[in-house]
Amino acid sequence: MLKRPIVIPLIALILLTLLVDALFPTIILRDHYTKHLDQSNIFKYLIIDSPKECPETYSYIAKIIGFYDTATARWLPTNGKIKIYIPKNNAHEAKNKLLNYGDVIVSSADITPIKNFPNDGFNYVRYMRHKRIYDQTFINSYQIIAANQGNKLIALAKQTNQDLQSTIQSTAMGDDQKDLACALLLGNKKDLDPIIHRQFNTSGLAHILCVSGLHIMLIILAINFIIKALLPRTKLFFIMRKALCIIICWAIAFIVGLTPSAIRVAIMLCFLIASNLMSFTEDSLNILYITAFVLLCIDPLSLFNISFQLSFLAVLGLIVLRPYFMDKFLSLIWHPNYFVKGIISNICTTTSAQVFTLPIILINFHRFPVMFLFSNLIVIPFMQLILISLITLLIFSSVPPINYCLSQLCNTEMTFLIYVARFFDTLTP
Repeated sequence: MLKRPIVIPLIALILLTLLVDALFPTIILRDHYTKHLDQSNIFKYLIIDSPKECPETYSYIAKIIGFYDTATARWLPTNGKIKIYIPKNNAHEAKNKLLNYGDVIVSSADITPIKNFPNDGFNYVRYMRHKRIYDQTFINSYQIIAANQGNKLIALAKQTNQDLQSTIQSTAMGDDQKDLACALLLGNKKDLDPIIHRQFNTSGLAHILCVSGLHIMLIILAINFIIKALLPRTKLFFIMRKALCIIICWAIAFIVGLTPSAIRVAIMLCFLIASNLMSFTEDSLNILYITAFVLLCIDPLSLFNISFQLSFLAVLGLIVLRPYFMDKFLSLIWHPNYFVKGIISNICTTTSAQVFTLPIILINFHRFPVMFLFSNLIVIPFMQLILISLITLLIFSSVPPINYCLSQLCNTEMTFLIYVARFFDTLTP
């Protein structure tokens, strides 16, 4: 405790969040839309995320920002988040007419409580409650009355993400390879073939389909290595190199669309990089605790976010267990060469992260990818090369000869990943 005093306020904040959630599950808002359901069935919805494709609908998260008061015949303000579903056979279903972040629509569709999915052990009601979303609405007709009403920076980030996806889709890669590239680098899984998506899940490779700390760290390590080799090793250039790494963290979070998970990773890596600039010894556990405390102060409800839990437990596993596993494995081998050390490091890394995340996976998903160790052993060593290849492809997308060559390289890499996922999917019982 004396070495890491941040632990005390962090534990207090976690306990307070759990207590408030248990005793006051609904945040009391003066103008919450549920207080006006008897007054009106016409509401204004502000779209606050990108569309997610379901089998028969597109789903969105929206804020209710107004209701039409039939008694006074006026629009009045209100608030609260809600889940929206729009059928694919709707007149607005065409991709160029999908709702975007910042759109405001008006609809009179009924609002109903969220329910758990049948024959599914996952508690969807609790999951959405922790996001403070209690209701849903299935909208068959609506009117778009405004656009670009959300946060301007987030809107720009999401538009940049869409533009980069379009750039990847215009390359010479195959269709499945393009969709996988968009998932790996830009976090867009909605266009990925369902069969390929399932194969990545069952083979234990689902974590590479979302932009995580692993992705950003691999990119930063590669760029840091290149810069370190080119610049003189002086204090000034050392500071410039670290500052550039921090900028890259936020640049990647930006092109992903400034999603909560990307922001969380960027903040954590910024703490890690900044601590390396200080004169005192780096304490990885202390940095992890400080990051958790800052993020929970910003949004206490992220404590209940599965992505938040998995991210921090995985990092905690790497900090606590990986050194122990490395010592034990290396002590069994006489003079291991670089290749053997790489294999051992990969095994220790994936095992350490999975041991700490196992309880969360079992509690929430009631399954565990038994082939994760072998599939990650093959894939992770190539992830740095794959990510750098995709970034280089985006940079030289307007140079036809280079674009074509890089497209073929990336196509081969994506085909390799699909093959590995398919192979281990067939071995999974």
